[in-house]
Amino acid sequence: MNTTIITKEKGSYSLEALQGFFDNAPDGTYRIEVHKVRDGRTLDQNAWLWGCIYPLLLQGLQNEGWEFVTTDEVHDFFKELFAKRQCINKHTGEVVEIGESTAAMTTLEFSEYCEMLRAYADEYLGIDIPDPDKDWRARQ
Repeated sequence: MNTTIITKEKGSYSLEALQGFFDNAPDGTYRIEVHKVRDGRTLDQNAWLWGCIYPLLLQGLQNEGWEFVTTDEVHDFFKELFAKRQCINKHTGEVVEIGESTAAMTTLEFSEYCEMLRAYADEYLGIDIPDPDKDWRARQ
């Protein structure tokens, strides 16, 4: 599979990359699918989740009697609560929920997920998770 990225800015775009692909491709029938590229979560967001949010949640959950041992378990627990989508069987109407990967989230989706974790921590565990801060470790 070949992926070509085309950027449109201020109404202008170039299809040179696509033209180049077809100039060099063998004869045949090709499927072209177009999807808007979205920015994924940032490294800073991921570092905040795994270095700050999940460890604080782990400690809070343990204080409340939960037997979680690792941040990976905390990650799985909260993905089941907050990172899932509904999949509907169009023939039967049956609905199942499917866990989604946080790695596939956009920056906005990831921010919303982190805010849900912060709200849970505050409401159920009495924990105030600090705002994102690159230097948070230095203040611990």
